[in-house]
Amino acid sequence: MDFTTKNTNNFKKREWNKKTEGYTFKKLSDLYKDGVKKVQVFGFFFTKSENFGLQPNAICDGFLLNLPAHQKNTISEMLQDDECYNAINNGECTLEIREYQSKYNKKCYEITYTNTLKTETKENTENAQGPVF
Repeated sequence: MDFTTKNTNNFKKREWNKKTEGYTFKKLSDLYKDGVKKVQVFGFFFTKSENFGLQPNAICDGFLLNLPAHQKNTISEMLQDDECYNAINNGECTLEIREYQSKYNKKCYEITYTNTLKTETKENTENAQGPVF
C-alpha cells in the first residue's frame, strides 16, 4: 500500500515565466465589480494564512489574484501535471469570473477554468495593460 497517494496537497515546486515584483493582490469581487469577467493566468501558487490555511492564488498580467479556498485541490492537481503546467506558463489558461447568491443571501464569486483563445492571446501581447479582458 502506498499511502503517499492519499495526500491531497502534494505540491510540486514550479517556476513561472512572469516576474511578479511590484504586483499587488486583487479579489475576484473587485475585478467583477470593475466589469472584468475573464482574466488570463500565467501561474498559480499558494500562500499560507494562520487563520485559513493554504490559500490558492493566480499570477495574472500586472497583479496577483486571490482565489476561492475550495480550488486548492484542483490547482494542486494541475501543478502536478507537466503538460498543464507548460500550458499555464504559456498563458493558455483563462479564468471566467461569475457572481452568485449564496444560500445565506450573500454575493459570492466563483471561477471557471477555460482555454485562452488564440485571438485573446495575440491581443493581450499587443496591449500594454495585458491579459485582462
